[in-house]
Amino acid sequence: MSAITLMRSSADASLILGGMPRVHLLPREVGEGQKTRTLRRRLLAGLAIVVVLAILATVGATFALFTASAQLANEQSRSALLAASRVKYADVTKLQSQVDQIITSQPLADAGEILWAPYLQEIQASLPAGTTITAFTASTATATSVTNALTPTHVADVKISADSPQQPISDWLDNLAKVKGFVAALPGSVTRVEETGHYTVEVDLLVNSDALSGRFAPVKAAKK
Repeated sequence: MSAITLMRSSADASLILGGMPRVHLLPREVGEGQKTRTLRRRLLAGLAIVVVLAILATVGATFALFTASAQLANEQSRSALLAASRVKYADVTKLQSQVDQIITSQPLADAGEILWAPYLQEIQASLPAGTTITAFTASTATATSVTNALTPTHVADVKISADSPQQPISDWLDNLAKVKGFVAALPGSVTRVEETGHYTVEVDLLVNSDALSGRFAPVKAAKK
């Protein structure tokens, strides 16, 4: 009895371990239809996602195009305003250009300029008592024919004729050495005027660049 009981127990245990048997009674087409519907739902979901992404991309591209168009219109408007301003202030621009040209040419124009009126007053202040200037001519060095190789370098040659009550002019030559830009004073002829008893004296005054006006010279910045 114990052996039979053990065999039954073993049989029962094998049945429990194997589980309940199952049988598919539905046709195969039903299972395949379910798989097809599942695949179809997945494809539709994927297609919907693609459509949504395409719509979002289209909206983004449209917005970017609209923004670019607005910026282009803004720049075109600014360009039109600038063009109108240039036309409006064309005369001012032309005048400013002329002023700039004048400012640029000024240093060239006064490169050899000497303000002769004040310079003549300075020469007159050097005259001895009773002496007056009767003739005054000046020329720049470029227009002066220098025949003597020993003539000092100068930028202008001032020829002076004066009426002097005395024949010696050494005092006057000493005073001329104090005139601005003085290089040399070359005495010329001394002629007695019988009617007045005075003397007509001639002096050739050579001056350097210190006598130049320099009105339009660039202003050097002050050192700190």
